[in-house]
Amino acid sequence: MKIISVKHNADILVNNYKFHENVKNEVVSKLSEGVQAIGKNSSNVKATLHTVWDWEPDNFIFKDLKEHISKEIDRYYQPGFIGENKRRPLHCCNFWLNLYKKDDYADMHHHLPYDFSFVYFVDSNEEHPPLFFHDSGYEVPAVEGTYVAFPAYLNHSVDKNTTDRVRITLSGNYLEDF
Repeated sequence: MKIISVKHNADILVNNYKFHENVKNEVVSKLSEGVQAIGKNSSNVKATLHTVWDWEPDNFIFKDLKEHISKEIDRYYQPGFIGENKRRPLHCCNFWLNLYKKDDYADMHHHLPYDFSFVYFVDSNEEHPPLFFHDSGYEVPAVEGTYVAFPAYLNHSVDKNTTDRVRITLSGNYLEDF
């Protein structure tokens, strides 16, 4: 048997969300109230705070963000010519917040078995480590108010936060409804 490693091209979406201030204010408000979290060793993300996987499912501000990203994924990622020519609706299966303090990071990982994933930069700046995609070597700078949507099979990570400033992201996964 022969094993051949193949690098592949996969498009990622990078865009700004026009209601960023609403999202950021809501995140700050929720954090001040206290949030339910999972342990630091329960995920590939080694952040000071990682909320539960289905964080704030009924929050309208977060629902709007997830719906916007879902529509952008639908608009850009069109199904191929094999099989159905229309994708089934996407459903955001889980949604969480990560708060990275100094020395926090995320190990390399992917989000299979989901179809698409996203990261939204809530509170970040150019000093924070970028979102790194291993297959392509591409880095997405941590620009506040920007979201990155991508096929869930892409390996990605975040290097250690070497600054004293907190980096906050929201993330989620989508599956096609069946």
